[in-house]
Amino acid sequence: MSYTKRRGSSRGSTVLEFALAGIPMIFTFIGIVSMGLTMWTYQSLAYASKEVNRYIAVHGTHCSSGTNSCNLTVGNVASAAENYAIGLSPSTLNMTLTSPSTSYTCNPISSCTSNANAWPPAADSTVGTIIQVRLTYQYNSALAMVWPGAKPTTFGTYDLGAYSKQRVLF
Repeated sequence: MSYTKRRGSSRGSTVLEFALAGIPMIFTFIGIVSMGLTMWTYQSLAYASKEVNRYIAVHGTHCSSGTNSCNLTVGNVASAAENYAIGLSPSTLNMTLTSPSTSYTCNPISSCTSNANAWPPAADSTVGTIIQVRLTYQYNSALAMVWPGAKPTTFGTYDLGAYSKQRVLF
């Protein structure tokens, strides 16, 4: 007695296997990529916050002594933040500078690039004064549920934030 498998009995199993395994794997892959992009964006934001605060901390009272002309303005700090925030769109990047006596908010950061006010202010540029930088970035997540025949999908928007605090060093 010979047992032969009929070809017609396995028809359609490929489609079923893809539906059961392939589609969830595609969504898992999209989720992993989206989470990686979110983490990269946050890391870039945290790096920019730390570096901008370090940039401010070394431009205190003693920086402009002698022949040095290194006084900072809010515009200089905003430009530095744009340069340190590699890969982040300046149109959705916001910055808040805070010292004990003054606070500046730049929404978006490009609105402050021409600001000529001194930063840190003269009263707050002494050694040991705490200067704070807060950067926020509006992040559009590419992870969205798609349903055939549904309305167009809009991506979720999240505000990522990074904060840095440092004393004026010299």
